[in-house]
Amino acid sequence: IHIPFCVSKCKYCAFVSVSDLSSEHDYIDALIGEIVSSPLRGASADSVYIGGGTPSCLYRGALSEITAAVRDTFDISSDVEFTVECNPDSVDREFARECSSCGVTRVSMGLQSSDDMVLRAVGRAHSAAQYVKAAELLREFPFDMSSDLILGLPNQDKSDVARSIDTIAEYCTHASVYALSVEAGTPLYKSGYSPNDDYVADLYDYAYGLLRSRGLKRYEVSNFAADGKQSRHNKKYWECKPYSGFGVAAHGYDGKSTRYAHTDDLKSYIADPRPIYYALSDRDKYNEYVMLGLRTEKGIDCSDFSERFGYSFADKNSEVLSRLISDGYIVSDGKSIRIAPQYMFVMNGIIEQLMLDEVSGNA
Repeated sequence: IHIPFCVSKCKYCAFVSVSDLSSEHDYIDALIGEIVSSPLRGASADSVYIGGGTPSCLYRGALSEITAAVRDTFDISSDVEFTVECNPDSVDREFARECSSCGVTRVSMGLQSSDDMVLRAVGRAHSAAQYVKAAELLREFPFDMSSDLILGLPNQDKSDVARSIDTIAEYCTHASVYALSVEAGTPLYKSGYSPNDDYVADLYDYAYGLLRSRGLKRYEVSNFAADGKQSRHNKKYWECKPYSGFGVAAHGYDGKSTRYAHTDDLKSYIADPRPIYYALSDRDKYNEYVMLGLRTEKGIDCSDFSERFGYSFADKNSEVLSRLISDGYIVSDGKSIRIAPQYMFVMNGIIEQLMLDEVSGNA
C-alpha cells in the first residue's frame, strides 16, 4: 500500500512522492475505495506493508482508516506480518499508539546515515539524535524494528557506516543496506555528484562484516536479519509469490503471468484509482524469476524452477552455468543454484549471463 507523501523530498529520491500534503484526505479516500473494491475480496493475506513516501507523516487516524478497509476486504491471518514505514522526524507517541492499535507488528524507519552533515547534504529532514529519540519511543511498543542505510552518500566514510550499524543494531532486528543510485532528474544528479563504485563496494563489504558480527545475517543482497526476523513480505517479491498493490505507482502480481500497475500521477490516481493489467511473456517470467531468485542467499530452487517452467534450469543454461561454476561465481549443490557469497554485491554482471535475450530466447 503506497503512501506518496513526505515532509520533504530527499535529494536522491526518484520515487513517486510529493511534499504537498494538501490532497492527503482525497488520496486516502481514493485508496480506501480501491481497496474495498478489490476483485480479490475475501482472499487470505499473511502480510501487509504500508510504505512510501512516509506513512508516518499522514494525518493521525489515516492508518486506522486504511487498516479497517484492509481487514474488511481481506481475510488477514492471525499471525500477520504488518509493516509500516516511518521517518524519525514524524514519529511521535500518537503515531506509535495508532500503529499498535491497528495491529502493526513491524516498523521500518529510515536512518540512511548517522552523520548530520551527510544527512543535510542529501536533504534528509532528521538528525541522528532524532533517529535515536524515535527508536527509543518505538521500542516501548511491541514492534519488531527495521532500518535502512544508504552507501555512497556525499562525504560518507567508514566511520559513518560503523556508527550507523551500531545504532541500527541497538534497536533493530532487521537492516536494509542499499548502494546509492543517482537517478536522472533528481537534485543530486543535477549537482553532478556520482559515487565511486569501488569505494561503495568496499563500504558494502565493511557493512556486511559489521552486520554479521552483530547477528544480522544476509538473506538477500541488500537485506540482513536476526534469526527468525526476515521480512516475510519482501521475500514474497523475490520468490515470485502473488501480491496485491494499492495506491499511486503501486504494482501487483497474480504469481503466474499477469501484473498490473497504477498511474504514477497523483491527481490521475485520485480521479481513477483503477490499475492497468498486462500479461508477461515467457521470457519476462523467466528473467524475473532468475533475477529475483539470484538476489537471495538461497538462490534458485531447482525443483521449484522445473515445476514452474516445465524444464530444468541447468539444462537451459548448461554451457554458461558450467563456466560460471568453474570460475567460482556460481555455487550449485544439485538442489539450488546461487551466487557465491563473495560476489553478491557484483551479481548483476553474473545474472545478465543467465538471462534470456530478446531476439532468440536463448540464454
